[in-house]
Amino acid sequence: MKNKKKYIVINVVVLLFICLLTIFIGEYLISKKEKELLDQKYSLISKNLKEKTYSLIESKKNATLALTLTLSENEKIKDVFLSKGEMKYELNHLSEKLKDYTDFRNVWFHLIDKDGISIYRSWTEDRNDKIKLFRLDLDQLLKSPKIQNSISVGVYDITFKSQIPIYNNSNFLGVLEGITHFNSITKELKNSDLVEPILLVEKRFTEQLRKNSFTNLFLKDYYVANLDSSKELLEYLENQNFDNLLEIKNYFIKDGMLITNIAITQDGNKLANMLLFKNLNLIDISEIDQFKQHAFSYLIFFLVLFCLTIFVIGYYLYSKRLRELNQILQQTVNKEILKNDEKNKILFQQNKMAAMGEMIENIAHQWRQPLSVITTAASSIKLKKEYGILEDKEYEESMNYIIDTANYLSNTIDDFRYYFSPNKSKNLFNSEKLVEKAINLVNLSFENNNIVIIKNIENIEVLSFENELLQVIINILNNAQDELIKKEKDEKKYIFIDLFKEDNNLKINIKDNAGGIKEEIKDRIFEPYFTTKHKSKGTGIGLYMCEEIIMKHIKGKIEVSNEKYTYNNNEFVGALFKITVPLS
Repeated sequence: MKNKKKYIVINVVVLLFICLLTIFIGEYLISKKEKELLDQKYSLISKNLKEKTYSLIESKKNATLALTLTLSENEKIKDVFLSKGEMKYELNHLSEKLKDYTDFRNVWFHLIDKDGISIYRSWTEDRNDKIKLFRLDLDQLLKSPKIQNSISVGVYDITFKSQIPIYNNSNFLGVLEGITHFNSITKELKNSDLVEPILLVEKRFTEQLRKNSFTNLFLKDYYVANLDSSKELLEYLENQNFDNLLEIKNYFIKDGMLITNIAITQDGNKLANMLLFKNLNLIDISEIDQFKQHAFSYLIFFLVLFCLTIFVIGYYLYSKRLRELNQILQQTVNKEILKNDEKNKILFQQNKMAAMGEMIENIAHQWRQPLSVITTAASSIKLKKEYGILEDKEYEESMNYIIDTANYLSNTIDDFRYYFSPNKSKNLFNSEKLVEKAINLVNLSFENNNIVIIKNIENIEVLSFENELLQVIINILNNAQDELIKKEKDEKKYIFIDLFKEDNNLKINIKDNAGGIKEEIKDRIFEPYFTTKHKSKGTGIGLYMCEEIIMKHIKGKIEVSNEKYTYNNNEFVGALFKITVPLS
């Protein structure tokens, strides 16, 4: 009896120690994972803010150029040069109309004759000064007239500046400058992304801006270029050493704010920094909180299950009823298997959502340029119509251009909608169209990374699960892209797709020239959760899902190997995926 009590006490102490150790390790791992998830979330937000800002800047530059080009065709502009500046403020009227009917809230126009003398400014009555003496960019432009579109810092502000040479027949008269500001960009970011932007011009321009600056706002030794900057934020920064914020590469968390730094450059020279401040309370991290709650629930459940299991084992060891104990343990194992199955379903759904995110990003990239084209064409037609210089032929060409671009956008809707439509049963489809759909969904990203796809496709009518095959092909193409972008920029990047019929089977071979898969991991790439990518970029279930689709759903076969081959007299090594789909 005494030994039994001692045995029980020892077991209880050991059990408590194990439980405390498990809680400590579990809490550490959960906190570590929470930090990783938050880092992924904040990195993604920062990346999206940067991409949107650069897109807005590029659109504003293009719109400024389109507006200035359109105005340069107006004969009244030539008359101003010929009459030495007699404009009678008509461009002021144009600026006001643009402010009322477009997104251009502050547009300036400047006319400079061929001798470098300012003969007209829309924002002031000052004129006839020889600005060529202190405008180095203007001196070069007058010597070699050509259209220029840039971002620059002058004595008034940091602006988008489009410069158009004006000719009378073949005689060079001077330059028309169209000047716009960054305020519409900061306003858009403020309204749509709920951030507080602060645009700080480099210190080296501060002295030239102090006298005539557009906003008359200065923060320490920096000129603040956006009128809508938050007074509370400026007061906060006034008491901070924020120079380190201007060196941020990704993001920075401070005082409850996510801070993103965006460098504004021209020809490799940094002109300004745009700091974007986003309140952390406005960022949805419910999925991370949910993960944390579930993780602690699983930890508690594990401890309860562990303690219960130890108790049951001890009880039945003393009772010598091992058969019943085995039955209980078997039931526990079965429950854990069911839970693992549920976990796999969740991971598959996460992979699907990640794929959806990539497709949505592709939609945004593919639509941004066509929409910019439509906007530019429509703005040009409107302005030329207003000034009575719109010709029927130009109108017809522009409208056809808008219609063609809109039809292109409509076609991309069908492609992306098809990708997300699940297959519940087999359908008849064409092999060439299947490959074209896959390439259309990834083509923009491949073009940006200089990846060339070489196809050898046999025209075959196939009865199978089309969308599942589409997902597998896209997954393999994206994996190949991830490896190819690691190569040097000047190296050739190829992906070869061969599709043909053999022995009543559809054969799909996809290979690249990324160097192949390391032999020590080649046999593991179809394992679930195995990945060579950084945790923020891969879940390790993409290729596992491909194998599940091909082998269990389609009843086919998927294999991988490394292949050495020659193309265009060059030897390459790459991974080769072989997919076999039964046609009967």
